Amino acid sequence: MKRKRTAGSRIGYTAAVVLFIVFCLGPILWSFIMSITPQSEMMGEVTTFFPENPTFGNYKKLLLDTEQQALLYRRGIGNSMKAALLSLLIGIPMAVLCAYPMSRLKFKGSVVMRNVLLFTMAIPVFATIIPLYKLYISLRLLNNLAGLVLVYITSFLPMTVWLLISYFDTLPQELEEAAYVDGGSKFYVMLKIILPVSYPIIFAASLIVFLQTWNQFQIPLILAPGHETKPIAVVASEFVTKSTVDYGLMNAGGIIALIPPAIIAIVFRKFLIQGIAGGSTKG
Repeated sequence: MKRKRTAGSRIGYTAAVVLFIVFCLGPILWSFIMSITPQSEMMGEVTTFFPENPTFGNYKKLLLDTEQQALLYRRGIGNSMKAALLSLLIGIPMAVLCAYPMSRLKFKGSVVMRNVLLFTMAIPVFATIIPLYKLYISLRLLNNLAGLVLVYITSFLPMTVWLLISYFDTLPQELEEAAYVDGGSKFYVMLKIILPVSYPIIFAASLIVFLQTWNQFQIPLILAPGHETKPIAVVASEFVTKSTVDYGLMNAGGIIALIPPAIIAIVFRKFLIQGIAGGSTKG
């Protein structure tokens, strides 16, 4: 009886994994097939799952051509990379400087601050987009990379701070007490003692911020609609004219935009899992 249950559990587990993989990778595979399918075959009366004459012309056009469409696409990649890197360089140090005092210093109102921080995580940024849009108009921050980065930082800061707080709470205070005995300041202890042992969670938080910043669509669509600041997610959705939709080019653009975050997630998956597990299970 136990063997039958074990075999049934394995079959169910395998089926669930297969369905999960198909659900996750199926759209990506379909998008890739469309990106290498010629427009004539795509719009023909008889269609097949795989193209009879696959072509990588769409990828060549986006990466090598000098047409305006290709130039805008490559500029969009640069804009996304700049926004993501600036969000990391500014947001992660701010998150560390906020999380460590909230974890170690017990003062009046500290519990309230934590609860407010948790509450702000439940508020979607898009719910405040109208007043934010009016504010950006008055401050002349529309189509401005600095303004876009500011929104990213303030959007992801509560989540990042909470993740770091949960991890800092698990670190034994004996590490810091020994440094205090030797005359070290709080900033010295944080810089020399806490940060070196917290690199998994800091790295994980950096990866999360990078991936979420790279994938943003609605916020830059409203706050950065100009070609100078438009990110790749918005540019890839605009291969549409009044009369036609270039599905092959659109899907090729989506696949190329997927490559940088996919590579980062795969290469650094160990740090990502280790950091998230350390910040959630130990807290």
